[in-house]
Amino acid sequence: MPALGAYRALFAATGPRLPVLSFLARLPNAMGPLGVLTLLVATTGSYSAAGIATAALGVGAAFGGPAVGALADRYGQRPVGLVAALVDAAGYAGLVAAALLHGPASLVTALATVAGLATPQVGPFMRVRWVHLLRARGKLVPTAFSYEGAVDETSFVAGPALVGLCALMFPPAVPLLIAAALLVVAGLAFALHPTAPAPVAVSGSAAPRARLPRRTVLGLVLAMAALGAIFGGTQTGVTALAGSIGRPGSAGLIYAVLGVGSATAGLATAWLPARFRYPARYLVFAAALAVAVTALLTISGPAGAIAAMAVLGLLVAPYLITVYALAERIAPPGRTATVLTLLAAGIVAGVALGAGLAGTLADRYGFRGAFAVPVAAGLIALLLAATAYRRLARTSAGLVAPGAAAGDSAPRRPESLVEA
Repeated sequence: MPALGAYRALFAATGPRLPVLSFLARLPNAMGPLGVLTLLVATTGSYSAAGIATAALGVGAAFGGPAVGALADRYGQRPVGLVAALVDAAGYAGLVAAALLHGPASLVTALATVAGLATPQVGPFMRVRWVHLLRARGKLVPTAFSYEGAVDETSFVAGPALVGLCALMFPPAVPLLIAAALLVVAGLAFALHPTAPAPVAVSGSAAPRARLPRRTVLGLVLAMAALGAIFGGTQTGVTALAGSIGRPGSAGLIYAVLGVGSATAGLATAWLPARFRYPARYLVFAAALAVAVTALLTISGPAGAIAAMAVLGLLVAPYLITVYALAERIAPPGRTATVLTLLAAGIVAGVALGAGLAGTLADRYGFRGAFAVPVAAGLIALLLAATAYRRLARTSAGLVAPGAAAGDSAPRRPESLVEA
């Protein structure tokens, strides 16, 4: 199916309300890291303290994400999504109060951890919903994943941009308060939407759950962690750069340029030829990403940062979409949300690690020191892709690229990967 027609078919399957809700419900997650950085730099004056709290947010999400996904597989997205949205909103509100009242660092870190643990897994949940909605039209699932990659990236444009605009015009607590409000409004509405799939197992008599392909999933989780470290290190480096020129509020706007290119590239991924298989895409995009991040080391001011963000953005979404597509195909039946939230956890863990390391380096060596983190993460991403390529290529016949099997009713899952 031509890509434009496929996108029209996607929206026909959901109606207009669900895509809007899923986008708005993602914004708090996109706003969180930079919002915490901005607030705590303003209230403590320390990039290290801000980096530690941001790392705590990410570590909480890294541990909480897979738990939320597993609970949703077992009990359904509706009750799990409701509780997660409310607890996350309370965590952000408490963090704001503690920061403004100059509470102890341990309290601020604990509240950031709570907010991370309860992060609603909107992106992975929406991908699971696409698989259920398009069960009879499986050839549309890759297009849906391309769309989701673009939406993820668009949210990471709007989130940092919103943080940046609010930081320029309002007190630094406002972005996180907006995030808490969005969780209560859009997060709850998304959880309650009728497209939320029923739980996989509702009683003790249900069939045993399929085993996860641990080695393959671990490799893809680490690939996402490397991408997250690129995000976290780049965000911190841009924040330090903006502070060095006396305009700390501009960090969100500079970083948002990355998301603009990434969202555009994400939508365009649906046009890639079917013969360009997912294992090959993974290796090619990882190599291009590793080269692109080295441009960060040449930045000397805002103009260079904007140019580097634009180039980097063109490669982020294709990499992310490819890894998610590989993961969806190796996930055993009934474990899709678990696998996809593990990948999402990998991203946030990487963001946490990248932000924490980059914050320490920024305090010692300035923004150039912080940018060393994404450069190292890009090289790790390439190493992971090169290591996994042969094993993935051996099963590439089962990894169907968009449009490769137009007559198929559902994407195929290679048994050799499921049993790996």
